Amino acid sequence: MRSMTGYSKLVFQNENFAINLEIKSVNHKNLNLKTKLPYTLNFLENKIRSLIAEEVTRGSIELKIDFEDKRVTEDMFEYNKNLSDSYMEILKKMEIEYNEKFSSKLDLMVKNLNVIKRNEIEIDEEEYTGFIVEKLHELLKSFLEMKESEGNRLRKYFQDRVGYIHKKVEEIKVLQPQVVEIYREKLINRLDTIGRDVTFSQEDILKEILLFTDKSDISEEISRLESHLYELKKEILKEDKSIGKKIDFILQEIFRELNTTGVKSNLFEISKLVVDCKNEIEKIREQALNIE
Repeated sequence: MRSMTGYSKLVFQNENFAINLEIKSVNHKNLNLKTKLPYTLNFLENKIRSLIAEEVTRGSIELKIDFEDKRVTEDMFEYNKNLSDSYMEILKKMEIEYNEKFSSKLDLMVKNLNVIKRNEIEIDEEEYTGFIVEKLHELLKSFLEMKESEGNRLRKYFQDRVGYIHKKVEEIKVLQPQVVEIYREKLINRLDTIGRDVTFSQEDILKEILLFTDKSDISEEISRLESHLYELKKEILKEDKSIGKKIDFILQEIFRELNTTGVKSNLFEISKLVVDCKNEIEKIREQALNIE
């Protein structure tokens, strides 16, 4: 089990390269990946996306990479000599015209007139790919470890909540036989109260009790609740990296059975237990939104 929330950062440099990688994620129903790369690494974007998609199935992920090739060559920078000569001539003319001297004509040209430019270095895509992919794997390793650590914490939380719900379902099972008995006693008491004016046969009373028994029978709902809780326990214990959607589906089924149980039972004590269980389901569902 893995959480969809995670964060990792990696900073590395050697004599050739300097790199800063940062990845973070929050919950999202599908995989939504945003990347921010320097233009020199644009050729790697599809590969980076594929590598992340192999490891992560859901979540809104932001990946940022800052990368620098530190190697300096003799021809990395050059200046435009013709343009520089023209600038220098006009600056000299301005000095004569206005009878003033520039403090530094070279500084003025370099800082403001863009006469120096950096040449594009021919990219060795194979070398860049090997280096970037290696560091991305290191980043993802710590990223996934954090997601799994948070997932394990959520697993323990889910197990506690499911255990609580299971106990409440057992209490409902104990109360279930009382539903008909309590109704029978109430019915007889009411009949006794009005019995002076109206005559009821035992057959009529029995039919009424049988009808109520059929309407209030929650045996099937209890059976399905226990089955769904068993499936939920199994999913929680799975080591699969993507179980969030399955857990959400099971929670919906449990909630539906609880609703039916509460309506059919017609007993305050059971209704109260059903409300307790539904509250626990909502707690699980809220946290399950963060499961990958």
